[in-house]
Amino acid sequence: MKPGQKNRPGLWLSTTVSIVGLLLVVLFSYIVERTLDLSINSVLRSLISLFIAFVPPLIWLTVFYRQDRLEPEPKSFVFKTLILGALVQKALYVPIMNIVMPEAQTGPIITDYIFSVILVALLQESMKLLAVRYSIYVSDEFDEKIDGIIYGSALGLGFAAMMNLDLIISHGGSVLTVISSIVVIESLAHASITGLSCYFLGISKFSKFNMIRLPAAIIIATTLNAASRILIEELVRDGFKMNYILGIIPAALLAIVIFGILVIISSRSPGKEAGPVMSKKQSFLSVLPVWVLMVAALITGFAIKNAPEKTAAVNLDGGIRITYPALWTQSKSGDAVFMASDLLAGGGQNFVSVIETDIGSLISFRSDEGAPELEDLGAAWAIRTGRNYKFYQSVKTYPMQFSGQDAHITEYIYVSDKKSSMPGSRSSGPGIGYSRDIIMTVGERVYIITVSTGYDEWVLKRDNLKKITISSSN
Repeated sequence: MKPGQKNRPGLWLSTTVSIVGLLLVVLFSYIVERTLDLSINSVLRSLISLFIAFVPPLIWLTVFYRQDRLEPEPKSFVFKTLILGALVQKALYVPIMNIVMPEAQTGPIITDYIFSVILVALLQESMKLLAVRYSIYVSDEFDEKIDGIIYGSALGLGFAAMMNLDLIISHGGSVLTVISSIVVIESLAHASITGLSCYFLGISKFSKFNMIRLPAAIIIATTLNAASRILIEELVRDGFKMNYILGIIPAALLAIVIFGILVIISSRSPGKEAGPVMSKKQSFLSVLPVWVLMVAALITGFAIKNAPEKTAAVNLDGGIRITYPALWTQSKSGDAVFMASDLLAGGGQNFVSVIETDIGSLISFRSDEGAPELEDLGAAWAIRTGRNYKFYQSVKTYPMQFSGQDAHITEYIYVSDKKSSMPGSRSSGPGIGYSRDIIMTVGERVYIITVSTGYDEWVLKRDNLKKITISSSN
């Protein structure tokens, strides 16, 4: 029997069993989601979160490990590499991201979003490859080209496990079926992509020196990582429901294709082979471009985060001044005396508008009794606003001050009766938004400043109020 054919039936059987195990994890999540309320039991929520975050990567690890048929790597080394991936994500990647990268990939236009996704992918893949390069790569156990696949996938799975845990925690144990599906696919994607890039690392160790090889590996891995992330992030895009077929299925197919390529490479591996010994200078030069790419991504991300956004301003009667992103377009809408909209994102629900009216149009009062409380004006306006939407749900109300001017805030979710035709809208359905109505008074005049964020943007923690500055000279 040829080495490449060794234990092939057993390999496929064990792989099939592992995939069935992954499907059972998703089924378990579905049952838990339908039968338990994890919001009232934090201990149970933590245990289930840990289970869903770590079991799929461990199952995938067994699948990748079985690809190394000729001379399996020590299990302790593989497991330690997985732990190293978790440490790289939590102790290195997360702190760096908090310092140098745009928060939640915010940006005024879709190209900014894609650009930031590419930067994130570049940082992830650079850090993962460098972690393998400066750990197991220098060991005598790294003695085959395909060892890059085994150790790279192990590190990628550890990295993915910590990302999975953060994802589950951020959702508070909700939508577990969707989250577990993402965990399964993201784990495979990270393992496959890092396994592929680190295969180039194996080639570099046992082949003639080539300075282009590793940066090419990073560029390929970055492209695949970014494509996978963009597909996955399409899943929360169907109103208030999770339509995960939109993103998970294409992302799964992409991950499976990459995994299939690795299986083919592993099946054709000749085993141990002697390679040229690189000099210290060649060893340094081979990995230098990866450092350059990572540092360039860090500098670019830091520059994006700290670059001041260009703004425009409008001064209204009553001494109210509103500053908003310069890329937003002014327009007229209904009773609004001013409106500026983001035409390139948010499906038409990213805007700021101002309505000016008198107190008597909102609530009956006698001038000798004094002006009504802002809270009462806010309640009256909320009733009127609710009638204008197909769906209206108040979330919370609270007082606030702008430049010493008292204001009353009402936050709410709404569904517009009109279908959005705005550029950037991902759906032709009714516009869904998360808004704040800011009520201010100047004499007997009432100003209602509405700051709206598309619901998709709100899910991704993009809050337009952070982009709007409101001040008053009164």
